[in-house]
Amino acid sequence: MRVQLVAASLALTVVPALPNASASAGDCLAVVHGVNIVNSTVPQLDAALARHRITSRELTLGYLARIKAFDHGTVKVNAIRAFTKDALAQADASDRRRRAHKLLGPLDGLPILLKDNVGTRDAPTTAGSIAFAGNIPKHEATLVTKLRAAGAVILAKTNLSEFANWVDLSMPNGYSSLGGQVVNPYNNGDPSGSSSGSGAGETLGYAALAIGTETSGSILSPSDVESIVGIKPTVGLVSRYGVIPLAQSFDTAGPMARTVTDAAYLLQTLAGRDAKDAPYDEAPGGPPVRPDYVSALHAGALRGARLGYSTNDIPSGAQGVLFNRALADLKRAGATLVETDTLSNTANAGLVELGVIPNEFKYGLNNYLATEAGPGLPIKNMNDLVLYNQMHTDKVKYGQKLIIASDATPGVYEEPSAIASRTATIEAARYAIDSVLRDNQLDAYLTPGASYANIGAAAGYPTVIVPAGIAGATPMGLGFLGSAWTERSLIGLAYDYERVSHRRAAPTSVNPVLLDSERCR
Repeated sequence: MRVQLVAASLALTVVPALPNASASAGDCLAVVHGVNIVNSTVPQLDAALARHRITSRELTLGYLARIKAFDHGTVKVNAIRAFTKDALAQADASDRRRRAHKLLGPLDGLPILLKDNVGTRDAPTTAGSIAFAGNIPKHEATLVTKLRAAGAVILAKTNLSEFANWVDLSMPNGYSSLGGQVVNPYNNGDPSGSSSGSGAGETLGYAALAIGTETSGSILSPSDVESIVGIKPTVGLVSRYGVIPLAQSFDTAGPMARTVTDAAYLLQTLAGRDAKDAPYDEAPGGPPVRPDYVSALHAGALRGARLGYSTNDIPSGAQGVLFNRALADLKRAGATLVETDTLSNTANAGLVELGVIPNEFKYGLNNYLATEAGPGLPIKNMNDLVLYNQMHTDKVKYGQKLIIASDATPGVYEEPSAIASRTATIEAARYAIDSVLRDNQLDAYLTPGASYANIGAAAGYPTVIVPAGIAGATPMGLGFLGSAWTERSLIGLAYDYERVSHRRAAPTSVNPVLLDSERCR
């Protein structure tokens, strides 16, 4: 969840666009019973199930086959930490509902991946920590309850950067003491963090949809470098109840998907007020009473839209080529591009958020251990965690300086200095974003990749990121940053950009060695 400083490739090769974002021709596991389970959107999969071209059980088995082939193959992607014990039973229940014409909605029967800090009772919830191995929490996360109510099949939990990347600055993105190292399937390298397993698994087609979480960059950064769509919502739009916290003033869960359409369907399922979720520092206005993001999926949203950007942000090399091409795509679709350096000059202001995290992490983790964690864990509080890790340095091999620093704080959410620091950070970030949008009459601010994740996270404001192409062997996304509760308009803009650009490329088309481990009969 913490800020990600991704060392992306600046090679000068730009992979040409794939008009249908199709999987490589050699990906024989992409099609099950005539249905492309990698490229089909949520509505298309729903239609295939409705026409009995495929069952939910067959769909689930198809994704399990992809995980078996790719996750520990020629490239050890290592996106999956654990499977739910009842995934096929969930799929069978959906098939029965379909036969009885009692469907629960468009997600009914569709498999989904959850980052392994999201509470479930049919698989452990560990945050990647050996101290949490086997943790079955007392309650499932509210977002899981909503997914189950929608009929989704909870398929597996994904590896992540341990404790949302808050263990030690030397720890690589995607590493955890329990799950090991996640690898970016495009270049066998940095998957970014901390929702690294959700990003890697979703881009390889391990499920129809995935969930990530973010405190500062951990949905946007993996989505950026793994060529998927990520939505970092306004803090408070998606319930945080039942998610192992990092900093509850900034934490949020959100969709990670291969298309804007899929991300919109998922967000519509997740969004809404939850009485169990305290509205820590929620932005004024509050979430919509009846969230509607699917209706934003139509052509023409860019026509007449005013989008801000700064020439200071244009990257060098091939990434600069991609960003300039994205600007041209937007302009061709009818958007007005407005140059402004105001927000560029304050983009790093969000880094102040990092100073707030240690105290909130201690408070949140201690509270989780006291109220939500399951029985039998070897720790009761953060100090226990420090001591436990010291006894297992073979697994906690990069140190734990961030945990130790967190343990040294009061760990009191309402501690006066913590309140003052948190409030100042949030208000400064909100003012910076709101003022540039207001003064320039902008519908959104454009970000190359996840470059504005810090300030967006500090404000608690939303961003939607969409694939913009591949530089060398590293994908790059285009972000649409907005003010509080503007997810619907951002989704519309992102959908229209995706429609006119089609810049996503499957990892198997960029890194064909992945196919060496595929097993087809």
